[in-house]
Amino acid sequence: MTTAPSSPPMMRRWKARILRHRQLSPTAYELSLSRDGLDFRAGQLLVIHGRALTEDRNYTIASGENDNELRVLYRLIPSGVLTPHLAGKAEGEYVEISAPCGEFVLRDRARPIVFVATGTGIAPCRAYLRTYPELDMTVLHGVRTAEDLFYREEFAGRPYFPCVSAGAPGAFHGRVTDFSRTFDFPSDAHFYLCGANEMFYEMRDLLTARGIRPDALFTEAYYYRHEE
Repeated sequence: MTTAPSSPPMMRRWKARILRHRQLSPTAYELSLSRDGLDFRAGQLLVIHGRALTEDRNYTIASGENDNELRVLYRLIPSGVLTPHLAGKAEGEYVEISAPCGEFVLRDRARPIVFVATGTGIAPCRAYLRTYPELDMTVLHGVRTAEDLFYREEFAGRPYFPCVSAGAPGAFHGRVTDFSRTFDFPSDAHFYLCGANEMFYEMRDLLTARGIRPDALFTEAYYYRHEE
């Protein structure tokens, strides 16, 4: 099924209530917020507003389109301007957000999809699969340690390939780009790449060498590798 063109949901700004705030790894957190009737498309972002305009940051909504709450996954950056403040927030408090924005949405749900993520870049993949569980999707997730294989239990029964640089049982020992060099990708797939900019460049060169057209690649940059 090809995704039908539609008008983008109108962006809103409001104070969302924190429903849950849990630590997933030593540096990563999941924030669950009240949805308050928001209409969005899987893969879109929300803005969490800081104490000044320069502190505002974008995060992909990790929830499905029909879920009752908004989840976001973020990495605590001790030297950052927003996440140290955000990490101190508790259940029942409020954060000011604007949503939705962004265009990292599915182009064609009938095509095989290969989702390649590093770190917290797995968030939109969860949104896609929560919304469209029938997708023919292969997931490759590259992280430093097994603790950062976020949502791995939700990919059970799917073609899911964890790649852990530090090594872990049942995972490829190395970077996701190293694993991709010998992986047999479907020739008619759409590729969605999310996470580190450096991964995009390596995957682009690797896929181009295999004859994958540039218009089959879609990217959402989260960070440069040294920032995580």
